[in-house]
Amino acid sequence: MTAPVARYAQRMARLPDALAILELHPDGLPLAQLANELGETTEGLREAFLAYYRADVVDLADFRLPVIEFVGPDTDGTGGEDGDPGQAEIVRVVQSDPEHELGVQYLSAEQLGELYAAGVELLALEPDNGSLAAAVDAFRAGLWTGASPDDAGHGAELAQRINEAARTGHRVRIVYSRAWVPGTAARVIEPYRVLRTRRGWEVDAGPVAENGRIRTFLVSGISALQELEERFERPPDVDALIAANRAPVEVELLVPQSGRWAVERFAESVLVVQDDEDSVVLRASFLPPVQQRIGLILLSCGPDAFVMSPAQLRDAGAEVARQLIEHHSTPGSRR
Repeated sequence: MTAPVARYAQRMARLPDALAILELHPDGLPLAQLANELGETTEGLREAFLAYYRADVVDLADFRLPVIEFVGPDTDGTGGEDGDPGQAEIVRVVQSDPEHELGVQYLSAEQLGELYAAGVELLALEPDNGSLAAAVDAFRAGLWTGASPDDAGHGAELAQRINEAARTGHRVRIVYSRAWVPGTAARVIEPYRVLRTRRGWEVDAGPVAENGRIRTFLVSGISALQELEERFERPPDVDALIAANRAPVEVELLVPQSGRWAVERFAESVLVVQDDEDSVVLRASFLPPVQQRIGLILLSCGPDAFVMSPAQLRDAGAEVARQLIEHHSTPGSRR
């Protein structure tokens, strides 16, 4: 295979999000724009759409409610023509059942919820889109009477507020539950960029540390947020700072087949190098903190797992185990 199974499965899992977003754009969206919003490559998303487009298994019929259409370039001002799925630049959702063109009242509650979540998340990236904001408000009023949206909607709304602070250059005070260190901490951040990844909404933020690095915060870890009057100046090299913060580290591991899930859980991408009945060699890319991620993988996979390269990560499992023992042995650390 030219692409790892894990990566292909991840792309297929993003299709419900992609379809929900396309439902908000009757004329379709450029595939490259949709891929960027979902954190995928254009060709990777095209591959997933093509698999969906060509599926004709009877058992899948009930799950293929939305019908997708590939659209070629608009050469005569009529909105484009049917395009070659392998080359078309735009993809859109159409309905094969005329009933569904009468309105969203024919959608299931689950589908309505997914459509609302997609609208809220898109609004987080387009806070000045008045038409979209009005549609989301109307959708919310129709879906929830005297109740609040779920946590997913709340996370998107937090992302929207942070994105607005990034746009206007205002500092933000957050209470954050740290992913790799126990406990919560209050801190003031300078939001530079908000984006959606497979982990959910994330914020790349300063201020720039003494070592020249910035940090990434998961919006799901933010329990309280306050926009401040204080302003900040975006560093002139902010794009380079973000790129350095998100530069993946490639690690080659041997793990038992039963522990393959752990690598796929923590890695950004996974490539199978060697596969046999008992074990598998994987070349995977990781974002910081790499040592903690590799350490948790090694602890999850047991003594038969080890790092093949780079050599400095071979003791990551023992180091993370030492940190865990130290934390749980400290008086007052237990609850």
